[in-house]
Amino acid sequence: MPKILQDDEKELLLQLRSGDQKAFNVLYQAYERKVYYHLKKLVHLPEIAAELHQDVFLKVWNKREYLDPERSFEGFLVHITKNCAIDFYRKAARDKQLTDQLALQMTELHDPITDSIALKETNHALEKAISKLPQQRGLVFRRIKMEHESYENAAWHFGVSVGTIKDHMAKALQFVRTEVINSKRFFLSVFMMSSLVEMLRRLFL
Repeated sequence: MPKILQDDEKELLLQLRSGDQKAFNVLYQAYERKVYYHLKKLVHLPEIAAELHQDVFLKVWNKREYLDPERSFEGFLVHITKNCAIDFYRKAARDKQLTDQLALQMTELHDPITDSIALKETNHALEKAISKLPQQRGLVFRRIKMEHESYENAAWHFGVSVGTIKDHMAKALQFVRTEVINSKRFFLSVFMMSSLVEMLRRLFL
């Protein structure tokens, strides 16, 4: 739809503020593509962008009495769009399925710097998890998993049975796996929020 002239937009905003559905429809058609484009850049997932797109315009309608015809309607839209995107990322940080979706999408859009940061974070999480193990269990884990020693040699080295080594490893693996996964989810949540802030800065500020 052609760009609305400034004076026409002021009149439409006055009408919208009074609850005029036709004025809302005209403004929606003028800006809906731009809003969707910004949202898609922010959240990466087209289906999420489509949902948030509807939320943005629903909020415009619900907040219509706060519209100031003397101020930019596009600026008003930008403010609501930013808030919807931020709310989405906060929700994603608490939703495992949504976090996994974003993780997959970010993997497809990966870059070397992001990969390097993620690898460092994983190594840090692994070391932190190992440090929480009981002393001997941590030593057994390092010897077998990181130094690639056999169970038999580890049993001889520590002066215990192979069964004891296997028990140490089973418990260590379960603990370390849980710790690393939880740490990576936290890192992804922080990374998503920092990425959002950077995208908002580039797109809107």
